Amino acid sequence: MPALRRPTNQFALLLLVMVSMACSTASLTAPTNPAQRVLTQVANKQAVRVENVTFDDDLDFTALTAYPETKSVARVWIEVPLFFSNCTFNGRVVAFRQQGDTTILCHFGRNLTFVNCRFNNDTRFQSVNVVGITSFSQSHFNRSVSFEGAQFGAEAYFDNALFAAEARFQQATFGQMASFWKSVWAGVGYMQGATFRGDAQFNLTDFRSNLDFSLCTTDGLLNFNYAQLQGRGRFDNTRFRRAVDFSKATLGEAYFEEAYFADKALFVGTSCQILSFERFFFLTQHPVLELDKTKQPTILSLAGARVASGHTPMP
Repeated sequence: MPALRRPTNQFALLLLVMVSMACSTASLTAPTNPAQRVLTQVANKQAVRVENVTFDDDLDFTALTAYPETKSVARVWIEVPLFFSNCTFNGRVVAFRQQGDTTILCHFGRNLTFVNCRFNNDTRFQSVNVVGITSFSQSHFNRSVSFEGAQFGAEAYFDNALFAAEARFQQATFGQMASFWKSVWAGVGYMQGATFRGDAQFNLTDFRSNLDFSLCTTDGLLNFNYAQLQGRGRFDNTRFRRAVDFSKATLGEAYFEEAYFADKALFVGTSCQILSFERFFFLTQHPVLELDKTKQPTILSLAGARVASGHTPMP
């Protein structure tokens, strides 16, 4: 049997050139910016984990393949977890787009996490559907942010978040607990028509402008302990189906007109300039109004408020 011949120098050189060309081709086709790398991973159904990275380009999830649902709506289906920590986004973060007559929406089938991130441009998460846990804890939104119409299937955490401009959560649905503990709202907060199916934690939250919480529905405990509201808070026509606690809160003006309390309402040690329960309906019991008037005098209005048992007018 003849002995095996060793590769010639020419063959070894040819092999080296082929490997080098393959590596060069791979480097040319690989995404060159962080945003594109993330979208490529998502498209390849790979979990995304990014830490300590600055994104200068837009991170646009609507650029992924969108599947038509109706003549005017298409949806991007993202079925991998997304985790960003200590990242800076100088471009926009987009999960909603109006493109001609078509609206492109995004569905996040796993967890959606942005922890301790900085958003220096507009952030658009309108009408997103998040099946897993949502977390924007300790993140700073330095421009406007919108979660209008968002559907949060699991817990949603915005603890210690900073909203430097307006923040929109109108018509959002929080399927489980929603936590805004110690968040700061420098711009107007819009919550009109939001639904909270679990507990909603706003304790120690600092609202430095106005808050619109009208037409909301709360199915769990609503906690505003030690919250501060420097502007005007509108809670009109809201349905509070479980207990509400504003104890030790400091409020500028708070209006609960034509709203509905199905459970106890605590305002113990609460400081408020104007507190209005006009035409308010209490299903089971009078609210506990032990206001703290040492910080500021309170103008309290109960005109037309009543309790369900015999429709007893408030004193």
